[in-house]
Amino acid sequence: MIVDPITTALMAKDDIAYDEHGEPIQAPPSYDAAVGGTTLSSQYVPEAATKAQDVKVPPPSDPYSAGQPPPPQAAQMPATVVYNYINPTTGERIVSLLPPDHPQMVCLQQGGHVPRSKYGILGVLAAIFWFPLGIGLCLLDRKVYCERCGVMIDEGVC
Repeated sequence: MIVDPITTALMAKDDIAYDEHGEPIQAPPSYDAAVGGTTLSSQYVPEAATKAQDVKVPPPSDPYSAGQPPPPQAAQMPATVVYNYINPTTGERIVSLLPPDHPQMVCLQQGGHVPRSKYGILGVLAAIFWFPLGIGLCLLDRKVYCERCGVMIDEGVC
């Protein structure tokens, strides 16, 4: 391996790349050389960009200066009320947006749901027509809801 001072990279003798004229390809200049001692009229900035005397800036377009009233301001939203609860069974602190009289929060404050079972029509028909075995099928088609807040506690198998 040799160090090529032109490209500032480690290259093997066989790895040096050449352009279409047979000259070695050079690396771009370093950052210090490109930015360090340059002025605005360097080779990287066009000559026309250095003179700002011919630049005309349009005045800001203000639609309200022509006598039109400004649009009405959007109404600000009221502050969001956050409620803090403590779960009586676990002692865990719960932060919620639901008020204390919401049914789900009442169930949380009371410490549990009030279960109510509902049986599906297929389970009831199975219990009637295939009596001893149908009772088991009726229990598989059962869904358990909370009577107070309506949340489904047990969805059943079917």
